[in-house]
Amino acid sequence: MRYPSIRTLILTIVAALVVTGCEDSVNPFVEDDRFFSIYGYLDTASDQQFVRVIPLRTDIVFSNAPVDARVFTIEQETGLTTEWQDSLVTFSDGSQGHVFHAGFRPIPGWTYDLVVERSDGIQSRATTTVPVRTDVEISPPVLGSQGFAAQRVTWSDIDFKPFRVEVWYRFLGARPSDPFQEAIVVYDDLAQRIGSAQPGGLWQVLVSLSGDKEDVTDYLGISNDARPQLLGIGMRLTMSNSTWRPPGGVFDREVLVQPGTFSNVENGFGFFGSVNQYTVEWVLSPSEAELAGYSFPGKR
Repeated sequence: MRYPSIRTLILTIVAALVVTGCEDSVNPFVEDDRFFSIYGYLDTASDQQFVRVIPLRTDIVFSNAPVDARVFTIEQETGLTTEWQDSLVTFSDGSQGHVFHAGFRPIPGWTYDLVVERSDGIQSRATTTVPVRTDVEISPPVLGSQGFAAQRVTWSDIDFKPFRVEVWYRFLGARPSDPFQEAIVVYDDLAQRIGSAQPGGLWQVLVSLSGDKEDVTDYLGISNDARPQLLGIGMRLTMSNSTWRPPGGVFDREVLVQPGTFSNVENGFGFFGSVNQYTVEWVLSPSEAELAGYSFPGKR
């Protein structure tokens, strides 16, 4: 089974926020000190960055002409300016919009200013600091009867639910010359596997080593009775920057669509944020791997 990308996941949230921009863009009473709606984020997992720009106007007619705007980012640490290019995108619902893009990979801990500047010099601006990975503790596996095996992973300095939690299992190929194989299991919120906040600003995820076996073999396309050779395990948390926190800590569409409720854009509407992928890897002992339903490399 394949899972949607993190960009798809977060753009679902951004789509809800765009409703604000759409409503404001056709409001004849729009404030004269607001010039653009801006929606997007920087992603350390990609070397291509995207942001949607909507000029605020008093009519409802969409124009596919280039936006009267120069879009660029400035790295505060170096002063480097990166120009973004306009593109006309058709979305899944058939509507169109202007999405600017630039080729670079943001650096964790650095701060970026996004500037949308009209030809007359009028600007809308937003700033984001890319989050930095925190410390993490891997607890020893808890091993029980009948093949039960689980392991706790505790991250420090996380005060908000991650956008996404993934656990990957890395295996040897069927033959020594084959590349490694990886199976990715997404721990979603619906199944309450995304983890929970703990006292002291900790976020704890329980990895179900034995329970993941069915998802792993399904991902690899092999029988659940198979015992592939497990090399290691990893976890990836996709975390937003600290300012990307909705009112009350909940992404409630009914709240977010209210103009100005959730925005960090100066002289405009919308939100510009950033995400980073926190990763950690570890290995199991031969006995732990076998109890989880796998074999250990070199051991038959």
